[in-house]
Amino acid sequence: MNDNYDENEQKIYKRDTLIKIPPSKTKILNLQESNLLENKFGAETLKGFSTVNLSHLYFYHYNCESVDDKGWGCAWRCMQSVLKYQLSVTNQNKDNEISFYNLFMKYGAKNTLIDIYKKMKKNQDISNALNGLENKTFAPHDIGCGWAEPFISQLVLYDFGFEGELILVNGYPKNYYAPKEVFEITIELSEFKELLKNHFMQKNAGPIIMDDGFSSLSVIGVKFDDENLIMQLIIMDPHAVNKPEIGLYIVILDSIEGNFIELIPNNHVCASAAVHFSDKKPWMIYVPKSY
Repeated sequence: MNDNYDENEQKIYKRDTLIKIPPSKTKILNLQESNLLENKFGAETLKGFSTVNLSHLYFYHYNCESVDDKGWGCAWRCMQSVLKYQLSVTNQNKDNEISFYNLFMKYGAKNTLIDIYKKMKKNQDISNALNGLENKTFAPHDIGCGWAEPFISQLVLYDFGFEGELILVNGYPKNYYAPKEVFEITIELSEFKELLKNHFMQKNAGPIIMDDGFSSLSVIGVKFDDENLIMQLIIMDPHAVNKPEIGLYIVILDSIEGNFIELIPNNHVCASAAVHFSDKKPWMIYVPKSY
């Protein structure tokens, strides 16, 4: 996300007005109980997709929990959805701990995040990465927009006891906050396709977070048509404000270059226009370990 806020004003905004909106009437929906996917797309459209276990999937989106995060909180919402998923799979109830407010206040500080990173990489030489972390502004409490890229999600999930991989697809773009040194894996689209196939074949495979430096969303299902060179991604997009159904859509791409072909339903909402890999568009992704 572009940093369009004055630093001092944003610090006041983040801490003093974070929850000053009327109580939300929107329940955080479980996708199996609500039957959101089938109601929106129909059983025929969903045939052949490999998906996350919908019984563990809850949709956190803009302005739920009475938190006004429209315009900057999409990555935190993706993080919440993955956290809730992993906790549900492992039969843990920590809903209060994973509230937007508590996550933002606990994991927004640079020192906290660096300490977690050191624990996560305790048996590795991380001198270059630590140098990058010390010399770059990346922590949500320090950047004007309060943004939390997939690197932050990796650290928070780890602190809750869950592992996952941080990966660059098509390289490292200029507008990322996380230092380049923390990314140990870089792949191209062909490798990402195989990663998607393998990931969603696993039992209890969780949502994959994708972030292009401007918006963050989750892939919750995939289908590949190798004969026609097409790949389809079911997207759970947190940019939906109090209407989770508009944040669910299917993006159809060609599987060679990743160019956009079609959107289901055929109207661009939320961040749907951004979901492509044309001209080797780079993405940060977080792939949670399956439990």
